[in-house]
Amino acid sequence: MTEISAAGAGAAQPSFAALRHGGFRVYFVTTALAMMADNVEHVISYWVMFEKFHSPALAGFAVLSHWLPFLLFSVYFGAMADRFDSRRIIQIAMLMFMAVSFAWAVLIYTDTIEIWHACVLLVVHGMAGVLWAPASQVLIHDIVGRENLVSAVRLNATGRQLGVFLGPAVGGAVMLLLGPAAGL
Repeated sequence: MTEISAAGAGAAQPSFAALRHGGFRVYFVTTALAMMADNVEHVISYWVMFEKFHSPALAGFAVLSHWLPFLLFSVYFGAMADRFDSRRIIQIAMLMFMAVSFAWAVLIYTDTIEIWHACVLLVVHGMAGVLWAPASQVLIHDIVGRENLVSAVRLNATGRQLGVFLGPAVGGAVMLLLGPAAGL
């Protein structure tokens, strides 16, 4: 009854058409790994905060500081991704993520972490996430173009969800094997 255009449904495309682009293959793998690393950090940092502080308020702050920046800044950072080079924005976001992970590791290793440290790191992490998200979506179009965009969006969503799915398992295993500081 309802017909969907070939361009909109990707019907004229072979399966996984976006993976024919070498740049997208690299993007797909690195995005999935970055999302997994993000969730490894969540598992380890949240566990350390729970063990160290036993604070329900800090747990609530952790969730709010992660998602509230998306609510407040997504439109602004989306406009920024349209105006500036999305690759540079992603690089800045990844540097922010890495700096936060490194800071967690140092503070955990030296056993000097305080609640205010955790709050600052959680806010920076949330801001990195909202900075990364729109730019990563814009970059997909830049890599594959209009013809394979539908395939790329599907694959990107799958890669991100695989990272979200595997990250906590990997984070828990790494934390058990190496400890929290080395796990980060």
